[in-house]
Amino acid sequence: MSTRDSSIEFDMYEEIRRKLSEYLIGQGKSMIDAERIALYTVQGIQAMPKLLTVLSQTSVQQNAQISTAFRDTLEGAIPLSKARAIFLSEGDGEAE
Repeated sequence: MSTRDSSIEFDMYEEIRRKLSEYLIGQGKSMIDAERIALYTVQGIQAMPKLLTVLSQTSVQQNAQISTAFRDTLEGAIPLSKARAIFLSEGDGEAE
């Protein structure tokens, strides 16, 4: 990935984070909770496109690429769980 591609990707994820944060603030979340939820969400989704690309472009025999992309995607579930807990903490009480 070139520096330009990395910059474009960073900008895209930053825009997603900003818009989600603004949406959550508009829905009544505090600024700090909205920022945390948005950050954790972006951290959680960043590996998903890589997994989709690897699965669509590689054969099942290329285990190392699939394994790495899948592991990275599963690691993304950790920040998504944190985002979920914060999001639900003021709502219906299901958070940890």
